[in-house]
Amino acid sequence: MNKYILVIVSLLFAFATKAEIFKSNNDTVRTEDVSGSFIKESFVIVGYQNLRSTHIDHFTGFNMMVGHYFTPKFSLGIGFEDTYGQHHDDNGWILSEIRLIPIIVNARFLFGKNKLVTPFIELSTGITFLKYYKKVKVPPGSPDITETEGEYTFGPPFLVEEKGWYTYAGGGVYFRIYKHFMPFIGIGFKGYNMSTNVYAVNPRGLNFEIGCKF
Repeated sequence: MNKYILVIVSLLFAFATKAEIFKSNNDTVRTEDVSGSFIKESFVIVGYQNLRSTHIDHFTGFNMMVGHYFTPKFSLGIGFEDTYGQHHDDNGWILSEIRLIPIIVNARFLFGKNKLVTPFIELSTGITFLKYYKKVKVPPGSPDITETEGEYTFGPPFLVEEKGWYTYAGGGVYFRIYKHFMPFIGIGFKGYNMSTNVYAVNPRGLNFEIGCKF
């Protein structure tokens, strides 16, 4: 009798152990499935852009973003830009070496998916870190004059660092070469320091972009 009890207990222990291993394996498979599905619907975007400001200056740079499709047509992403402009006149000041680095959140909506040509619209917002050199007007005859433009004289440049509200609204077209290789072109309106303050330095205007989604 004791032998039978020992065998039954051993079988029950083995069954329980096997069931636990099976459950653990299933949990691992499910975790891997969820992880694989998330990665499958995620993407990376890199792009080159050229913004023509309302002051007819050009700001060029690149951007990078990682994102995820939460539905077949809707995605959210987070990324950054690194944009540079050599010269920008604003509010009667002379601005130079303008560096704009926004951290952004992006939402995109596709008109169709898995097509050779797929239009999309997008909205972005975030915070821009601005850095530039600024020259202000000084009286004629001042010993601080470093530059003259017409009748105006300007003093030496000084460094300005500030933050501002970034916004972008536009659209574009993906060209599907492969699921994870989709060149695109885009156009829209962008502002790096949107504000109700009319004296805020805010490079803004029509933005052109080319890039690729991987």
